[in-house]
Amino acid sequence: MIAEPTPEPAAPPTIARRPATIGLVLGVLSALTSVFWIVGIPLGIAAVIISWRAAQRARGRDLRTISLAVGGLVAGTFGVLLGLGSAVFSDDPSEATPVVVNGILTSTPDAEHQPPLDLEPGAQCTVDLDGLRAEGRITNRTDKPWGYRVKVVWEEPGVTIAEGTVLLQPLDPGATTPFKVVSPTTGTAATTCRVSEIDRTKP
Repeated sequence: MIAEPTPEPAAPPTIARRPATIGLVLGVLSALTSVFWIVGIPLGIAAVIISWRAAQRARGRDLRTISLAVGGLVAGTFGVLLGLGSAVFSDDPSEATPVVVNGILTSTPDAEHQPPLDLEPGAQCTVDLDGLRAEGRITNRTDKPWGYRVKVVWEEPGVTIAEGTVLLQPLDPGATTPFKVVSPTTGTAATTCRVSEIDRTKP
């Protein structure tokens, strides 16, 4: 009697391998895009949820799937943390989209208390023998201390003849300070000046 060949044992089933792989990919994408926190954080959260579920389904039955799921959990969590860090520091004026308020450019992202509105009316322009001078006042209308960067341009009909910038020390909430910007450029009776940019700076 001829013995029939013994069939090879079946490979252990892969439990939740595909979701675990998807979770890992999402976790890596979350970490890579975390600087754009509005994208990185949702990707990281999705990676954590998918990877966690895959790990629970494969627990004790598929070590390969569990390894992928753990990788997705770690990468997703890392992406969320990096994204939160980017969100916290996203108020850096250098990263904001500039807007014009009352004819003044600002890159400080504060729709409630826009920096140009901190400029007190009545900025004065003076033409001296030794150059140009512009003076005004700034009031901090927020609930935090801020410094200020104020840029002034001097103009004659149809042309800008000079510009200057001054950095102001941090002001307490509600405090007011005068500022003065000067330029050695020679002006004429037709010279005018205006504040062209105002931004808040971190203390």
